[in-house]
Amino acid sequence: MSIYSEKYDVIVAGGGPSGVGAAVAAARNGAKVLLIEKYGFLGGMATAAAVPAFCPYTDGEKVIIKGIGLEVLEAMKKESNYDSPIKDKKELIKRMYDWIPIDTEALKRVLDNIVLDSGTNILFHTVATDVVSEDGNIKAIVVENKEGKNEIRCKYIIDCTGDADIVVKAGGEHEYGDEEGLVQAVTLCYRISNINMERLIEYFKTSGDTGNLTKAVERARLNNEFNFKEKHVAGFSIQNDGVAGLNFGHVYEVNPLKAEDMTRAEVESRRNIPAMIDFLRKYVPGLENAVLVSSGPMVGVRETRRIIGDYRLTARDYFDRVEYEDSIARYAYPIDVHPSKTRDVIYKDENDQYVTSRYKPGESYTIPYRTLLPKGLKNIIVAGRPISADRAMHGSFRVMPACFATGEAAGTAVAICSKEGIELRDIEIKKLQEQLKKQGAYLG
Repeated sequence: MSIYSEKYDVIVAGGGPSGVGAAVAAARNGAKVLLIEKYGFLGGMATAAAVPAFCPYTDGEKVIIKGIGLEVLEAMKKESNYDSPIKDKKELIKRMYDWIPIDTEALKRVLDNIVLDSGTNILFHTVATDVVSEDGNIKAIVVENKEGKNEIRCKYIIDCTGDADIVVKAGGEHEYGDEEGLVQAVTLCYRISNINMERLIEYFKTSGDTGNLTKAVERARLNNEFNFKEKHVAGFSIQNDGVAGLNFGHVYEVNPLKAEDMTRAEVESRRNIPAMIDFLRKYVPGLENAVLVSSGPMVGVRETRRIIGDYRLTARDYFDRVEYEDSIARYAYPIDVHPSKTRDVIYKDENDQYVTSRYKPGESYTIPYRTLLPKGLKNIIVAGRPISADRAMHGSFRVMPACFATGEAAGTAVAICSKEGIELRDIEIKKLQEQLKKQGAYLG
């Protein structure tokens, strides 16, 4: 039977970390699931944008992103033959679970296997372009690919597009960016090879520089040889012997929902890479002979829409470490909001919110179930970066580990509701929480 003639319990739109978490959780809990993805692979920003490393999975003391997200991380590490030479227990925990380099090709295979093994159906090279809805209930989703347009029927939708595309198509309310209508800068990540690892590691040990290459940038600026308008410089991650990935270079005042803006960002980013590599060769020992291997298929996007949900998380919730009774995930990443335009760029970050908002080891905040539910819509739930929050709070949970967690919660909730024949708002929260714990999720 054709995919288009089936009726699914749930359709997941978007195959990034939130979509993977949602699809796998729903399928493992007995739902009939279809996952739609516009590329020919899963992973979202980790693969489509070649982001070089996962943000932290721990709160500085213990792993707090568990369940499907942790399963993916461990499988990728095994596939990549990842190992850590650090022996100290506390440091080892961080080293094994925080800022882990992403092996893009290994991750693609791992995600294929985990999703397909769960029983989820995947439809690549397909975009969800519209919905068929009635009184806040979505009856079908409209998809488009080389075969043309088709409607696929479903009971529930999980919007994991990263941009709340399905919520908008269904008439849901949302916010976008800051008060000027601007969002965080975008970045084209890339990989370099031909690195002298001994010289590079010795430089890191003796210079006091970090993976952000802060001191190298400062020296280049003093010599008027660093002309990029950067907030804090490079995210530098050693991915393999002689190979590193860089999250390095911002393009400002880009609306990622506009093809014209994204085109400008892609072209400008690629144009800047040779000069960045010249800087690396001159100012970072061990990179004298570095060469470009590849850049991401697309620029990395940090921010677009945020839904208006049943509850709106705020920076006050972050700083108060609020414990919600309907918590479905925990996280502890700082508030990380990159500038939207060049006039906001600062070179010293001692007073930057990313630094001042850091939690003490062992602290974390909760993400309530209500933030996943768009106001006015009945059978759609959202996971990933567009969940309901203010812009500062979004700066913390927008990253991939948290997206895995909210995705798993959304998929589990939908599967329970499908079995019981109830609406998403009628779910018994304790039942959802208990099921998440059984799956390995950490709720504190």
